[in-house]
Amino acid sequence: MNEDAAFNQLVDEIGEIGRQHHEASILMNAAHNAKIAEKSLKDMRVLPPEKRKSSIVISAGPSVKRRHSIRRIKESGFSGITIATDGSYVACLREGLVPDFVVSLDPHPTRIVRWFGDPDLEENSRGDDYFERQDLNIEFRNNTKRINDEVIELVNQNARQTQALVASTVHRTVSDRLVAAGFPIFWWNPLVDGLHPGSLTRRLYELLPFPCVNTGGTVGTAAWLLAHTWLKVENVAVVGMDFGYHSELPIENTQTYYELLKHNGGSEETMPKYFKQFDFPLTGQSFYTDPTYYWYRRNFLDLARTLGRITYNCTEGGTLVDETVHCLTLDDFLKKQALVSG
Repeated sequence: MNEDAAFNQLVDEIGEIGRQHHEASILMNAAHNAKIAEKSLKDMRVLPPEKRKSSIVISAGPSVKRRHSIRRIKESGFSGITIATDGSYVACLREGLVPDFVVSLDPHPTRIVRWFGDPDLEENSRGDDYFERQDLNIEFRNNTKRINDEVIELVNQNARQTQALVASTVHRTVSDRLVAAGFPIFWWNPLVDGLHPGSLTRRLYELLPFPCVNTGGTVGTAAWLLAHTWLKVENVAVVGMDFGYHSELPIENTQTYYELLKHNGGSEETMPKYFKQFDFPLTGQSFYTDPTYYWYRRNFLDLARTLGRITYNCTEGGTLVDETVHCLTLDDFLKKQALVSG
């Protein structure tokens, strides 16, 4: 099998691998969340038309820090809707930007709660080098009690100003933390595999009969789709939506390297076959992606084509490059929306 065939075959298997890996845990998570869930997406108040003219989805890709995207949004006086993923929420608060919404999806029992401040940090971080290896929100590499305490305090101070759009699949460490912090929470189910009898999505819906949303497998895509379909925003831009890594990051530091190495039979020499390079059109800068991020990217583009709406990619880097995506600088988008709002 040549390298492209090996890469594409693994990409095609990602969805089923993920479903099998997470099935038991997300059903367990949903069973817990069903006991505390009170409101769904249907209970959100309708936003005024002027607010729905534009939105920026702030994901946690490495470019959001490198390009100072959050600071630029804050300084521009952007008057549209700001939607943070869980991984970018605290970074927003640190820049003085309190998002209108935050979205959480991932079922991991110990990592996702870190974004909101983990009351059990020491126990949950033991033996896990995830934050030390990857290049998302690099300030979280230093897992000190002081930093975690700062995050807890910052989140507690601001939680009531941000509506949390939370999937039934999040672990109780996350849902309990969101409740304790005081977020207004609106629940939904991820559309995992259709609503046919016996499907995983159907079982989630039976536990929590709330709206089902196609996520594309990632919280950033879910936030982007929620902006279009539930918040009814006219123009949606994304930042921090890298779907990959900067070229200088060693492949050993990518998020799924250990899993890929295992899949590859432990052979480090042939690992490069699982990584694909892209050049970003606005700058010519090189980025690369792995099978998981490539799958996420493909899902996003499939949804974008189905939706038939322009996607403004203001990430200023990454691999989200396609004829269905309008790449432009964040400053150009902000100027355009300021003229529309004015």
